[in-house]
Amino acid sequence: MKIFLMLSILFFSFCSLNSEEVTDPIEKTTSESVVTDSSPKKWGYVYSNSFQKFPENYKKFILEDYDILCITGLLFRGTGQLRFENEFINKLQNAGISTNSEKPIIYPMVALSSTKDGIQLLTNENSRTKSIENLKSFLKRYGFKGVHLDFENIPIDYASHLGEYLGELKKEINEDDIKLSFALFPQIDIPIQLRSFHKIELIAPNVDEIVFMAYDYHNLKTEEGCVSDKSWAENNIIEITKFISPSSLYLGIPSYGYEWYENSKRIAVISAREAERFKQTFPSERDESGCLKINKKKGKKVSKIYYSDKEFRKSLEELVGKYNLSGSAIWRLGLEEQ
Repeated sequence: MKIFLMLSILFFSFCSLNSEEVTDPIEKTTSESVVTDSSPKKWGYVYSNSFQKFPENYKKFILEDYDILCITGLLFRGTGQLRFENEFINKLQNAGISTNSEKPIIYPMVALSSTKDGIQLLTNENSRTKSIENLKSFLKRYGFKGVHLDFENIPIDYASHLGEYLGELKKEINEDDIKLSFALFPQIDIPIQLRSFHKIELIAPNVDEIVFMAYDYHNLKTEEGCVSDKSWAENNIIEITKFISPSSLYLGIPSYGYEWYENSKRIAVISAREAERFKQTFPSERDESGCLKINKKKGKKVSKIYYSDKEFRKSLEELVGKYNLSGSAIWRLGLEEQ
């Protein structure tokens, strides 16, 4: 998509890709199709600090093209305190983004400050109650229509606590017509220690929407290979939709990859945009997984880059239509090629 710690490292690796933010504007095409209620929705994850780096044309593009923007930046402490509320709102206001807009709808993403904080939050009754009260108050104050939880790096022992917590939170915020969505690990063909905390049978009944993270199939802790795989993603969709309606499921699609260095333990996260530049210089081929593979050689440095390019992302989006999913969700905006 790796041990739990690796996933945390991956998240912050993305957050550190400041040099990889968009530098060139995207021109919108004039041949846009009419969007209807039955059309697949477009969900885009955005690192909260990215807005100040996005060119105005690109920011205008995503605000017009995406139905949902899910923005990172909020964290829960174990005590139930919601961290960085003011900073989060200031970043949105500085970017000229309304928290209660109809399109795109803005979902704040809430993660955990640490594994220890996550365990305390899920198991301490006072912490659970306080966190739900704090989050509900924040969402109502700014008119958000939904919230997205990304709870990771917690041992399997707390899976049932997660289901109970989600049920309590959903009941409270649904009273105010606020949706609860959750970022879900793959359910099959992935080490059990990675997916065990995310038990679909406990999560699905207690949320309104799920984003299946169809990435990190190969990653910093595996052998070299593509960040995703179409057949693998499809098998997971089939499994997940046994527990939740396809109309409540988004397919998470990567806009990044990894670079493996020969005769070295070094592995680097690489954006699709940066990889696309290397493709112009070095030989490339389509991997059996569907992603693009680049054989890179600069002097004595030899490496292989596997990344999710535009063609591979399009092939994953075909699964959205095939299984009548709610839409696709790209992780993350600003990493894709122009």
